[in-house]
This record gives sequence, structure tokens and C-alpha cells, in this order.
Amino acid sequence: MEKQNVGQWWRTLRPLFWWGLIVLGLFGYHEHQLWLARTRLQFSVTLNGQPLTFGVETKLDGQPIFTGQNISLGSHIFTISHPKAEPYGTKFSAWYGSNGLGEIKLKRSQGTLNVLAVPTAGTITITGPEFSTNLNDVAATNLLVPTDAYQIRADYPHWTESKNVTVFNQMTVACVFSPQFGALHLTCNRDGATYVLQFENGQSADSGNLPATVTGLPSGNYQMSAAYHHRQIEKSVVLAAGVTNEVPLEFALGAARLESVPAGADVQAADGSDLGQTPLDLTDLPPQTAQYNLSLLGYEPVSVRVAIVADQTTTMHTNLLSVRFGEALSETRQFLSAGNNEKALQAAMEALGIKADDATALALQATATDNLKAARQRMDADQQRADAERQQAESARKSLERLKRPRMVFDALCGQNPDATLFSEHEIKTSKPAKEVEAAIVKSLQVAPLAYQISSDGLQQPETYAVTAQETFSLGFLGGTERVCLLVVGQTKDDETQILFKVIEYQIKHTLVDLKDEKELIPMHPSRMEMNEINQAHVQTGIRLVTERIQAAIGQ
Repeated sequence: MEKQNVGQWWRTLRPLFWWGLIVLGLFGYHEHQLWLARTRLQFSVTLNGQPLTFGVETKLDGQPIFTGQNISLGSHIFTISHPKAEPYGTKFSAWYGSNGLGEIKLKRSQGTLNVLAVPTAGTITITGPEFSTNLNDVAATNLLVPTDAYQIRADYPHWTESKNVTVFNQMTVACVFSPQFGALHLTCNRDGATYVLQFENGQSADSGNLPATVTGLPSGNYQMSAAYHHRQIEKSVVLAAGVTNEVPLEFALGAARLESVPAGADVQAADGSDLGQTPLDLTDLPPQTAQYNLSLLGYEPVSVRVAIVADQTTTMHTNLLSVRFGEALSETRQFLSAGNNEKALQAAMEALGIKADDATALALQATATDNLKAARQRMDADQQRADAERQQAESARKSLERLKRPRMVFDALCGQNPDATLFSEHEIKTSKPAKEVEAAIVKSLQVAPLAYQISSDGLQQPETYAVTAQETFSLGFLGGTERVCLLVVGQTKDDETQILFKVIEYQIKHTLVDLKDEKELIPMHPSRMEMNEINQAHVQTGIRLVTERIQAAIGQ
């Protein structure tokens, strides 16, 4: 009975029991979520006592994280990296609430910088963001330095080089300077000379007095400038490393001695500067052809040219001329320039009277004499040329007139017949004489059958003949045809005769007026009548027949 009661209570309370378990589970899950939201990671990062805000990379289980960020429960791996710090990492277990790692102090990353200078540099300068130093007379050094980018410069007496290197964490980086140096031994053939030595880029390398020995110069190209008594020479130098390079410098200078008769003449350079009086010694002159001007009161100034040769003294001796002698020479030149050769000859003779053997005066005299002869020859030649040109012009005029004459006569002959312009012109040339040709053509035109009547025939111009011939075919009152030939024969050249002719064709028309027969000639031309095939053929036949008779006359 009791077991039945217990079972009955259990069946009654069992739903409540399970309900209570569910409520308790939900409450626990709710609390878990609340505490899980409060589970965060707290930390700070410093390097050399300074908080890091830039460049630092923090990760939790390989994923980026920042302080105060919510994390999950359980075991985690926390890492920190920074370009200038040694990497940091730790393991920890997270529980509900704040999980603090506190201040994480990173160690500055370092590496080894190995600097080598062969030969030993006077100064080595190392410059970096956090570390810089100067080292004197250093051949090699090892430095533990913060990781970073550095500029390293090696300074030698005549050469400087800079290199950029980067030092990485726990690594050794080498920076080597190994310039190739040589020396210059500078000599000069003049005491007291100075020099300036420049690099190829124009930067000064060294300077001083000659002779000199310059050491510690990097191999390469140099420009040398040497100066002595306002003279300067330039020289390119190629320096080889490891040896002493010999560079001889030579100033090529000479001297001049100027003498005059009489002595005491003032001497000036070409630029006008005063140099002294004759006799005069000039030293330290560059090889050249120098010009000097000498002047003395009462004498003509003279200009002399002296060839200066290195390491030699050139002596120039000159005789000064009186002023009148120079005036006579000047007048001679002026008269020659003006073309007055007679006056030039007189002035040259006067100069020779002062100095009989003067080459200049003799040359001017010869020039004036030759000019007079040449002038006379030119006058004769000009006269001959003018006569020849006149003859040539007259011959050309006559030739042109002879060439044009047949055309002029033919145009005049055609102008007498108003119908001539309607018909074509024809030309034939032959080498036979015009008079012979004209007589043969007239004779040929008169040959039967169909003989032409010569209405005019004769010489119109010299060697030019005009002929008018006529042929009539009459049908009485029914009409007929008439053919008129206008012809000119002219001699155009010695071996050429020109024949110009026109053949004018007419149709004859008779009209009875007051019992009187009126004859009318109508030109066979489209402008005057209707041209049928018969008329056109008649015109062409006339041209052919006349041409044949002319050709027969001249044998063509």
C-alpha cells in the first residue's frame, strides 16, 4: 500500500522535477553567456620603456587581437612582433572575466655591423635613427647595433664614399670599402709653377707648387691645370692604382729680341700695350707668330711679325723709314687704288729717289707700269670687241630680217585678198636658191593641162618673190569654179628657201541683171556656202595639185 503511495507521489512530482532541472539548466546557460561576454584579454606593449602604438602586431592563436578584446575560454597562444623588437610569445588559459597579461616589455632587436676599410680610412661615420658614431683611423670594426638602416661613409684625404646597409635581427652584415689608390709625381720644366688637380667631375682634388707628389688618389681620370707667369696649360691624366704615376708638365716658352735702326723706337704689342724701346728683349713667350708695332718720331711706324720658338731667342732687325718715304709709298698706293697709274708711277719714282733699292717701292713701280700697259691693251681689246659685237649684232639683225621677210611678204599678199583668211596656209622648204625656185614654180604652174594664169609675179623684197596664179573652169551661164594660188618664195638662210602658199577655191555664180551678166565668186567655205562632199573634195584636190606642182618644181 505504501509502495503504491510512493509511486503515486513520484508520478505526481516527476513533471515538476524535470521542470526544475530545465529551469536550472537555462539559468546556468544564461550565467555562462553573461560571464563569457565579460571574458577579455588585457595587456600593454612597451619597447625601451616607451608604449608601442604603431608598427606592433599582436595575435591570439594566429589572429590579430587588441587589448580589451573578448576571447574564448581555454588554452591560447599569444604573440607579438615589431620590426625593431625581438619576437615575443606565451601560452595561457583563459577563464571567465578579465585575463590580464600586464605590461609586456619587448627587447630591442640587434645585429652585428662589420665595417672593413682597406686601406685604413681616416674617418668612418656611421649614421642611423637610434645609433650613430664616428671612428678614426679604422681598418675593421664589429659593432652590436639596433636593427635598422644605416648610412656608412668612409673619408680618405682625397676620396669619400658612402654606402647604405640594413642590419637585421641576430644577423651580421658587412660593409667593405676597398678603394684603389695610386700616386702622382708632378714635375715641371719651370721653377715657381703651380698646379690645380681636379677630379673628372670638376671637384678639386689637390693644389700647390711644382714639383709635388700627391698620394692617396683613387684611380681614374683627372684634369691637371698648371700656371706659370700668367701662362696656363691643361692636361688630362689617367691615374693607375697601386703605382706612382709620372706626370711631366712642360711650358713651351721662347724669347724675342727686337732691334731697329735708328734705336730707341717704342714697341707695342698687338693689343696696344707698351713693352719698351729698341733694343728690347722679351722673355717667357709662348710659341706663336707675334706682331709688334714700332714707332719713332720722324719715321714711319712699322709692324713686324716674329716667329717665337720654344727654348730659343728670335732676333728681329728692322730699318725705320723717313716719313716722306712712307708718304710717297702711301700716295703710290692711293693712286693705284684710284686707277691713276700715271700719278702712281711718279710717286713710286719719288720713293725710289729716297731709297733706291726698296723692294716695296720697286714692286709698286712695277705694278704701275704693268697697269699702264694692261690699260692700253684693254682699250685695244675693248675696241676690237666692240667692233666685233657691232658686226655680230648687224649680222644677227640681217639674219632675223631675212628669216622674217617671206612671212611679211606673204601676210601682205594675203591681205590683198579678203577671202584668204578662210583657207589654210601651207609651207615647204628647200635648200635651192629662192630665185631658181620661184622661176621653176611659175614654170610648173603654167604647164598644161590645167595651166594657171600668172596674174602677178616679181621680186617684192630682197631674195623674196610673190606669185599670184589663177585657174578658171567655166560652164558658161551655168557657173563653174575658179582657183587662186597665193605664193611667196623667200631666201631665209644661205642654204634654205621657204615656200608659203594658200589655195583659194571659188564657185562661180552668174546673175542676169538688166540683160547684163553679173559674175559672182563665192568662196568654198562653210561660212559662205553649204559644203557638200563634192565641194570638200574639190578644196582638198586643189591643195594637192598645187603642192604636187611645187614639189615637182623643186625636185621633191
